[in-house]
Amino acid sequence: MPRENSRNENRNNREMTPPRKRMPDDVSMIDVNDPEFLRRFVTEQGKILPIRTSGLTAKQQRKLKRGVRRARNMGLIM
Repeated sequence: MPRENSRNENRNNREMTPPRKRMPDDVSMIDVNDPEFLRRFVTEQGKILPIRTSGLTAKQQRKLKRGVRRARNMGLIM
């Protein structure tokens, strides 16, 4: 019996997780010169949001990472 309870608890925990944010497909073109667009993917502390939060694909996340880093180097975002 204890095994069934632990399975039910795991299901309940999964249901409590917030849904992932899905971004539109226009993210495939990441413009480094558009700081407002890049700020949507950066926290207040300046960290890049992870894939599970941003809802991007791995390829889009890599492009975003490069874009944010380039924008930081150019001084467009902090």
